[in-house]
Amino acid sequence: MLHRISIQNYAIIEQLELNFSNQLTVITGETGAGKSIVMEALSLVLGERADTSVLFDKSKKCSVEADFDVSKIDLKTFFEANDLDEESTLTLRREIASTGKSRAFVNDTPVNLSVMKFLGEQLVDMHQQHESQEISTAQFQLSLLDSLTESEDTVAEFRKNFFDHQKKLNRLNQLREQHRREAEELDYLNFQLGEISNASLKEGEQENLQSEEQQLEHAGEILRGYSSVLNILQESETAVIPQLKNILTLFSSLKKFYSGAEEILKRIESVRIEVEDIGNEIEREQEKISVNPERLEEIQQRLDLIFRLQKKHRVNDVISLIHIAEALENKINSISIHTEKLEELTQEIKAQKKLLIQAAKKISAARVKVSPKVVQAVNSMLKDVGMVHAQIKIEHELLNDDEIDANGLDHFNFLFASNKGSAFQEIGKVASGGELSRLMLCFKSLIADSTQLPTLIFDEIDSGISGETAVRVSKILKQLASNHQVICITHLPQLAAKGDTHYFVFKEIMQGRTHTRVRSLSQAEKIKTIAQMIAGEKITAAALESAKELLN
Repeated sequence: MLHRISIQNYAIIEQLELNFSNQLTVITGETGAGKSIVMEALSLVLGERADTSVLFDKSKKCSVEADFDVSKIDLKTFFEANDLDEESTLTLRREIASTGKSRAFVNDTPVNLSVMKFLGEQLVDMHQQHESQEISTAQFQLSLLDSLTESEDTVAEFRKNFFDHQKKLNRLNQLREQHRREAEELDYLNFQLGEISNASLKEGEQENLQSEEQQLEHAGEILRGYSSVLNILQESETAVIPQLKNILTLFSSLKKFYSGAEEILKRIESVRIEVEDIGNEIEREQEKISVNPERLEEIQQRLDLIFRLQKKHRVNDVISLIHIAEALENKINSISIHTEKLEELTQEIKAQKKLLIQAAKKISAARVKVSPKVVQAVNSMLKDVGMVHAQIKIEHELLNDDEIDANGLDHFNFLFASNKGSAFQEIGKVASGGELSRLMLCFKSLIADSTQLPTLIFDEIDSGISGETAVRVSKILKQLASNHQVICITHLPQLAAKGDTHYFVFKEIMQGRTHTRVRSLSQAEKIKTIAQMIAGEKITAAALESAKELLN
């Protein structure tokens, strides 16, 4: 409930403060005096955007402050989410500097404009001319039906369960994506491990193969070399071994004449034995060596495989590849595919969706049942507010189970025809500003007894009506204001007369500049003002009598 608004340096308002009735406050005044400007200033603390063009004095900041009683509104979650102290009185303040910088405050705590806008939507429901407002939105239409079916708590519980369902669906999708990534990684790791494992690598294998490869590549040269050496040692005319034997024979004949020959003879014998052993070894090695292209090709293919694996894994030896295989095996064993968890969550979601669909259909049935009553009641009230030939109708479509959303399975469409014989169309497309305001008055009146409404503001709801219609509209507003705070900007004396508080807005020129002024009217001033609204500038006795009758 709005208690007070203070406006400084806004448009043609230098300074202004208003206190509002808990029931019906009416605002009247001269055309262009600034009645709607007061509401525009209020919209700033409700989160609307503004710029420096609104400054009365461009050298000073603009400040708008409003106090609300929120003791009957549940804002605990909002306060906690935005780290604000929970209080029964809420002060919203908006400041716009001459530089254009805007700041928003809730109980003197700085907040983002989006926070202020959300809060403003909970506190004030403002209906201005030339705005389609929320009346044509699905959310408003469904909320209206739910209010009349008294199933708001059921719908709130449904939405809570639906959003929980959405969270689980998101979790399931995350698990599926994780499962897909892990499966892909597992396939890749198994492929890499298979490549290395299938190679059956052994430590030291590469070095041995490289040695054997070199031997096979040069087998012909080795054999020719061995043959040449054996020829020198054994077979040529001057072969080394026969020559050593001749030397031994010669020295054997000398040792009987010269004792020193004995030692030389032993050494020559040792050399002969060693040389013969070398020849025998060469013969044995010669037998081992052969020219084998098939074996050479086999070795080269094996080495190519090893080199490719080393290059792929960026290592230089077989032992590193063996260690990589061990690491891959460990990683594969550590990966856990969430197959069981996936299946469990899938079944849980299926069961939850089944319950959601059942609840949505139950909610839908209640909405459908109350829809004809809404049409009948609103069409009756439209006549009371001067829209004699206007009608609404409600179309309904039950969506497929897979189309379920936070609103359930319903698609309602409130249609409007302003004249007899006119085609029904969406309200926001065909209703004028005045018609929208009066339609909203009908809807709000319809649900007034079944829901807690925010402060209702109607700006020029009286557009296009007069006489008996104005009287009926004023009675509906007065009835609505009996349990809810209503603020009405009006040109009609019938509406003005119903106000518990009456503010008169007027212009005053000071130092060559127009200022907006507002004063709260006494009973006598109310009579005079309403009489002036009836008769014009020149107040007649009849107008005064009419004003008194309206006020009684």
